[in-house]
Amino acid sequence: MNVSIHHTGLGYEYVRCRVGDDDSTVYIHQLVACLENDPNDVFGDEFDVHHLNHVPWDNRPKNVVLEESRDHRCSHLEGRTPA
Repeated sequence: MNVSIHHTGLGYEYVRCRVGDDDSTVYIHQLVACLENDPNDVFGDEFDVHHLNHVPWDNRPKNVVLEESRDHRCSHLEGRTPA
């Protein structure tokens, strides 16, 4: 098993785990969101995990919240802070 931590070009941190032919990735902000939320919501289609201060590497629990997916995506496209 090979576990490593990486970041995207936009600054999002993620954990990558390789075991045989399986290569799984999970974002750190998703793991943090699981502390206060149901993992089925965190990894489902209805919600997105949002950084309140818009800093993708700031994964402190108080900066990470669940937001309805549609609202989250629309707010980013329109360049405004979600409610």
